[in-house]
Amino acid sequence: MILPMPLLRQVPSPNASSRAGQRIRLVVVHMMEGSYLGSIAWLCLVKAQVSAHLCMKADGSEWTQLVPLSGKAWHACNANPYSIGVEAEGFTAKGFDDVWARALAQGVAWLLRRYGLPCRWAEGGQGDGFCSHHDLGAMGGGHSDICEVGSAEWRRFQGFVEAAYAAFGDAPLPDWALHGLPAPTTVAHLPASVTPEPSHGGARRAEPAEQPGDLTVGSLLWAQKKMVALKVPLALAPGFECDGFNGPMTEAAVAAFQGAHGLFVDGIAGPKTLVALEAA
Repeated sequence: MILPMPLLRQVPSPNASSRAGQRIRLVVVHMMEGSYLGSIAWLCLVKAQVSAHLCMKADGSEWTQLVPLSGKAWHACNANPYSIGVEAEGFTAKGFDDVWARALAQGVAWLLRRYGLPCRWAEGGQGDGFCSHHDLGAMGGGHSDICEVGSAEWRRFQGFVEAAYAAFGDAPLPDWALHGLPAPTTVAHLPASVTPEPSHGGARRAEPAEQPGDLTVGSLLWAQKKMVALKVPLALAPGFECDGFNGPMTEAAVAAFQGAHGLFVDGIAGPKTLVALEAA
């Protein structure tokens, strides 16, 4: 049996860029901290410099896609290149009910199935799977939505994702979100009367301002130079460059460092890895 998916509209946002060849490995769930249409309007403003791939109405009856899944949405700072950002209507302070959680879980499960990702909580943003924005810590912009990391609310949501993932089974996935650009005839437009509501209060930039030459502690260039200084074997291999770009050799060096320090090995310089690098 093919599970039905909710209505999905296409409202392209200009706030997107290339994944630069990075593999999709993580689904990050966010709370809008605002209304459905107002948040979508904000995520489509150039001046906002933020976006998400998918936005869900609170009751789950309708979703809107802003960025092709093949592209990079600007939702979680350093995690943007390899993640899919899903925003759901509501406020973290008010929590969420089972209708909201089940609807969001179905969308997350569809994405996990679509990209061959495991149905697992990628705690702290480590490894493949799904996580909350809160999981990403400073790497994701320092947000605390959708709830406390590992809380009872999160475990409840996690259970709904697992149930939805199992319900899809191995049957063909129903058509839903688009990997590439939509056809012009499928693009919808927001009513002119909708007032943009700054996502997360507009307080934090969702795409890092870091440039390849940035040596700030925690930047990719800093991590590369730190690994060279620590004499991580793969960071000393011919062809390894301290260039601020996350290529295969950088991923391999990060994975080697993680393995040597008892960290989850995924080749991503995430929060726990950066802390270990700074302390080494």
